[in-house]
Amino acid sequence: MIRSITLAVLVATTLISRAAEPDAMWSYKKVDGKDLQLSVFLPAGYMDSTAKFPTIVVFHGGSWTEGEPSWHYPDCTYWSGRGMIAVSVDYRLKTRDGVEVPLTCVKDAKSAVRFLRKNATKLKVDTNKVVVAGDSAGGQLAAATATLTRADTNDEQDDLSVSCKPDAVILYSPYMKCKAELSPPEHIVKDLPPFITFLGDQDQAISVAELKSFHEALRLADNSSSLYIGKGAKHGFCNGRNPHNPFFYWSLELEDRFLVKHGILSGPSKVDIPDGVKQLQAGDFDVYDGVVP
Repeated sequence: MIRSITLAVLVATTLISRAAEPDAMWSYKKVDGKDLQLSVFLPAGYMDSTAKFPTIVVFHGGSWTEGEPSWHYPDCTYWSGRGMIAVSVDYRLKTRDGVEVPLTCVKDAKSAVRFLRKNATKLKVDTNKVVVAGDSAGGQLAAATATLTRADTNDEQDDLSVSCKPDAVILYSPYMKCKAELSPPEHIVKDLPPFITFLGDQDQAISVAELKSFHEALRLADNSSSLYIGKGAKHGFCNGRNPHNPFFYWSLELEDRFLVKHGILSGPSKVDIPDGVKQLQAGDFDVYDGVVP
């Protein structure tokens, strides 16, 4: 189940200022002889601990056709420093793998969550504290693990007795424009996990009105949802590959508070904005049913 686990564990850090590399690569599924892997960032003390850890599963964007897990190594570094197992998922893509998208991508996303829960004892995963996060098309995948229940969205090799439904959902510029049967906004029901969503008001792919409608539908179904709109920001604006991106640190702080609010984490955040990076103020964003930092 575990491809490899290195003995090195990243030292917890409050700054995302270096090129982070995974501590391990775990294979969550084999398809046509190919291992699909998780890039794993482990919390301090993981190797010697008998505890189970909250876990965050991140899906990169790229229109389901391209992209790579390394795009989310900066946020995985932060979350491992916060005491979480943080994994960035390699899933099948249209260009590289020639698969039907986003259906195949959804199957892989569900498989990744199920793998972590099914192997929770060996991997030290707290099965009641599994968070999913996704950027752009990865946002569709993250939301899909919580909302899509049709049989054809599950991989036939998955153990369906293991739930893929996360305990919280984080979405960055989620691109959910696909066939209705695969579009999370078309499948909102009661008793979904809490959502926090970020969008730039200058996003050319997704309108503010669309995500306000998604947020309001979640709330009308008695689900917890918070929506933050970054002013002047474009698509993918929360990504941390640029360590001087103020929206990255702003969104991390809000996500941390969100996870504390919903019992996934405890204690204060470890977000530390580097010198020279602007600290966003209330006038830099709009907020719906959330907390102003």
